[in-house]
Amino acid sequence: MKKKSQIFGKLMYSVTFLILIPIGLWYWAFNTEYLITYPALQSNIFGGILIIVGTILMAWAMLVLKQFGKGLPMNAYPPAYFVSKGPYRLFRHPIYWGFAFLLIGFFIYKGSASGLWLVSPITILAMIALVYGYEKHDLEKRFPDKKLLSFFDIPENINDFSSFIDRFSSLSLIIPILIITNFVIVFLDGNLSPKIEDSFQLSLKFDSFFLTIFSLIYLLIIPLFLKRKVDLRIWVISSMLSLFFYLFLVLLFPEIISQYHLLQSSSILTVPIFLIFISLKSIYSQSKPMALLFSIFALILIVFQFSNSRSAIQHIILSIIIFLFSSYYLSIWSFLKNFSEKLANSWKEWIIGDIRIINHGFYAGLGSAFVILIAGFLAGSEYTLALLIGGFLLTISAALWAQIIEGSEKLKRPFGYYGSVVGVFFGSIVVFLMGLNVWVVLGVISVSMPWGQAIGRLRCLVNGCCHGCQTNNSEIGIRFFHPRSRVSNISGLKGELIHPTQLYSVLWLFIIGIVLFSLWIHHFPGSFLFGMYLILTGLGRFVEEAFRGEVQTPVFKKLRLYQWVAIVSIFVGILMTTIKVEVIEIHSGFNWPSVWYAIIIFAFVTFSMGVDFPNSNARFSRLV
Repeated sequence: MKKKSQIFGKLMYSVTFLILIPIGLWYWAFNTEYLITYPALQSNIFGGILIIVGTILMAWAMLVLKQFGKGLPMNAYPPAYFVSKGPYRLFRHPIYWGFAFLLIGFFIYKGSASGLWLVSPITILAMIALVYGYEKHDLEKRFPDKKLLSFFDIPENINDFSSFIDRFSSLSLIIPILIITNFVIVFLDGNLSPKIEDSFQLSLKFDSFFLTIFSLIYLLIIPLFLKRKVDLRIWVISSMLSLFFYLFLVLLFPEIISQYHLLQSSSILTVPIFLIFISLKSIYSQSKPMALLFSIFALILIVFQFSNSRSAIQHIILSIIIFLFSSYYLSIWSFLKNFSEKLANSWKEWIIGDIRIINHGFYAGLGSAFVILIAGFLAGSEYTLALLIGGFLLTISAALWAQIIEGSEKLKRPFGYYGSVVGVFFGSIVVFLMGLNVWVVLGVISVSMPWGQAIGRLRCLVNGCCHGCQTNNSEIGIRFFHPRSRVSNISGLKGELIHPTQLYSVLWLFIIGIVLFSLWIHHFPGSFLFGMYLILTGLGRFVEEAFRGEVQTPVFKKLRLYQWVAIVSIFVGILMTTIKVEVIEIHSGFNWPSVWYAIIIFAFVTFSMGVDFPNSNARFSRLV
């Protein structure tokens, strides 16, 4: 009976991933084609090559997995043995690499703008989420003594001398990302025209071919001077971060970033100035005399790039911002981690008679007030009352959801994020009954919610809810010491290093906020905004849950409850983006009702999540 059940399970798994999901992706692209204003890229030859390469890579990886792993590429029915042969020596996850090539190739072959600019990036993010939200942890659990080192991999964080292979593989990571980033910006630039010209324009001219060649040579020789793997690693990560950050801005704000382009050059091999800065910083850490020579070379390249850019001032500012963000990522992370640990141990409470006021409630109140305030400004004064009622419903739904899932003698009044998502649908009914446009409300809530959630996550740090599991890495983990924290009084992890999952969430919500703000200013409909909110938050939550350590969260079929809910959120979000909604004119702007209602919701949420009755045992009475 068990064997028949496994055969049926494998069959359904195959049908889902080989038939249903590909058809679903095509359906998604087809039904969102009208929304994407970016130009389609159509090429039978290039698309066909990617399809062939992707198919071969996937088939090769599957055959190797079957031959040496004695199993199939199925997470629910994983291979019995660890595989590090064939394509797994080149890539960590060759099947996903192959599918990414195949998917992008198919949409290029078909000339689908939505497939290329929407479906493919989200699908790649979903594969990354599956790896970091499940597969990575499952492999470490099943094969604790195995470590997969592939050719296309970031150098290890050790002081060993870097080999020629290490240096070559490092370049093999950076150069493709550089080419893709430059190609995207050049391709999009064909549909953009310069809108900003400042007064800082030099008369220097330098042939774009030679500028490209010299800057590329500069980049290629950098690894030769980075002697140790740890230095090479920092250079690679900094370079990749800078290019990803640049590509992120290019895709979201192409009209602004177009001012960064060189007037003469359309080369996909041009090395951006921020990458020159990063490389120069790496050389300074190795040899000061050599760094002086590189500085002269870099100065010449930078001056000529500035002189030929469309907006030199903007070019300078953007280059410095990207350089600082990417080159000092370790310092930025260290600051954020230390701040999180300090906040995590900042619990304060004041008891007045039978009432207790806890400081973490103010963060939740502030986050909710921010959502109502910004959403009210975006939607206009006629929607402010509906937003306030929605805020009440979201808070109540969050309490009811968590009471059902997590409520216990120790947790009399918990709150759950996905309860607030359910509350959105109840709030939509109220908006409809008030005679207002539901999609407008969903759109503005989607834009403002990530920022409010990020602020509210500070409450989670102080309260100890949503906390991470244990880690041995002191560069990542934080410690909770306050006895009131859930980490101490429920999970029993006081003083232990644990993942700062609340910080992970804040950082991802910050990225989501930028994405949705960009979609808003580019006039995407409310259905699409809400759908993207559900998709992106679902992807982040799926990964975050894998690093959580709360003992009260149920686990089903190797996944935590909220990972299953996140999967549902992603699919609902995809369906939402396919709903065609007419964008109506709304009267955005400052209005006093939004301010007053933000103050009201601040008081309500602060009381709900920060004020309790410690001497009572009634349901909903105590927060601790």
